[in-house]
Amino acid sequence: MYNNPGDRLSRTSMSLAILAIFSILSFPVVAPYILGSLSLVLAILSRGRSEIFPRRSRTAAIVASVALILNTALLIYSIYYFNRILHDPALQERFSETLYRMYGITFDEFMSQFRR
Repeated sequence: MYNNPGDRLSRTSMSLAILAIFSILSFPVVAPYILGSLSLVLAILSRGRSEIFPRRSRTAAIVASVALILNTALLIYSIYYFNRILHDPALQERFSETLYRMYGITFDEFMSQFRR
C-alpha cells in the first residue's frame, strides 16, 4: 500500500499541519502549537536515513511552520491589544460599551471577576 516506509509519516504529518492551520481559527493558542510541533517532528522522522526530504514532508513542514508563526503572531497581538485596553481609558470605554451591548456587563464588572 505504501511504497516508502516514511510515506505514512509524511501523510500523517501533512494531515496534522492542515489541522494546525485550521485550529488557529477554532482553538487558538494551544492546539496549533501541539499539532504544528507534532507535524514538524513527523516530517523530520519521515525522512528516515535518506538525505533529502520527501516532497510531502517538506510541504508539511512548511505548512506547520506557517501555522506556528501565525499562531504566535495572533498571541502577541492579543496580548498587546489587551494591554492597550488596560492602560488606555478611551479604548477601555469603547470596549466596555461593546461588552455591555453584547453581554450586559461592563469592563469593570468583567475584570472584578478576576480580582477575587
